[in-house]
Amino acid sequence: MEADAKFDEKVLALIAEAIPGPLRKTRITPELMLRNDLGIDSLGIAALVFRLEEAFGIEIGDQALDLNVSQMRTVADALNASRQIVSRARAQQTA
Repeated sequence: MEADAKFDEKVLALIAEAIPGPLRKTRITPELMLRNDLGIDSLGIAALVFRLEEAFGIEIGDQALDLNVSQMRTVADALNASRQIVSRARAQQTA
């Protein structure tokens, strides 16, 4: 449970980095829409995924990227997709 909280904190920090200028002071909550509420467009979401690679020391394949990026509409979606992406990438690295 503590590991999940730390993971979420790290992903929320990455999301905060992707928020453009004036919206950066917005309090990030799970129900916020990435695009409409936080101003994170598709390029920002792609950058978020690449930041996941760096933050968690993983390599994300194109298939995982295509599958999960399309599911990221809210902060909660981004957290869930991030868990899936990191879990799959780690499983592939150990296989």
